[in-house]
Amino acid sequence: MHHISRNPTRLFYQPVIGFLALAAFALLGYALWLCLHNIYLMGTKGTQFVGLQNFIRLATDWRGLQALWRTTLFVALATSAEVVLGIAIALFLDKEFRGKKLVRAVILVPMIMTPVIAGLTWRFLFNAQSGMINYWLSTVGIAPVDWLGNPNVALYAVLVADIWQWTPFVVLLAMATLETIPKDLVEAARMDGASEIRVIWHVILPMLRRTLAVAALIRAIDSVKAFDLFYIMTKGGPALSTETQNLYGYTVAFTNFDISYAMTIALFLTIVTNIALLLLNRFAMPKGVR
Repeated sequence: MHHISRNPTRLFYQPVIGFLALAAFALLGYALWLCLHNIYLMGTKGTQFVGLQNFIRLATDWRGLQALWRTTLFVALATSAEVVLGIAIALFLDKEFRGKKLVRAVILVPMIMTPVIAGLTWRFLFNAQSGMINYWLSTVGIAPVDWLGNPNVALYAVLVADIWQWTPFVVLLAMATLETIPKDLVEAARMDGASEIRVIWHVILPMLRRTLAVAALIRAIDSVKAFDLFYIMTKGGPALSTETQNLYGYTVAFTNFDISYAMTIALFLTIVTNIALLLLNRFAMPKGVR
């Protein structure tokens, strides 16, 4: 008799996957319904079907397009810097030295802090009049900088705070992977006369490629959703120079009470983010590496 093997674990994960998929499609459908209607909480006309009018409005909304550009720039810079610094710190911590455990524990502290506390801390550090950073700069003869009040600098100030808080996440993933790399391969490369840079580039980094790709994907997703640091440190200012797509959507929804257009902004950002992450996943993790 032909025996059909069945995996009993399917009885556990299939209902969960089905429920999550159903909830996701239901929420997506409701979001799309909101985008196709005009729901303005301060108006008196009620709900009206407007079709693609909200999407057309977004395509010609200069403030929204500028916010999208700032979001893209922030995600690209934050993800790149965090991955590069994360792997560099992880490689340093992979070596034996006195106080290694203490250094590892201290480096992971920023990741444990809530974004609100981190934002308030960096807002104080970047304060133009009484901030510690300007004080440190003054000790070496550098004029004070209005970090959060200068439209040309504010976005990068928030970027520094994000890199400080979330680079430890990449360090944690990279350190976990480094522990699994066979030490004999690394030692063999060194005994063959390979320099430390060649060992890192040709032996260690290829083994870390999957981990770094996963870390980049997770950090890119979180960077797109970044809201707390921006709201606490700048609230989108000065002169909208740090207004990301999330902040713009928040303003449209809870200041202008234009719910349908705010949902259109959020849905558009979700679609663009998913497409970008799929392309990043295909580029960073080819089929032969997965």
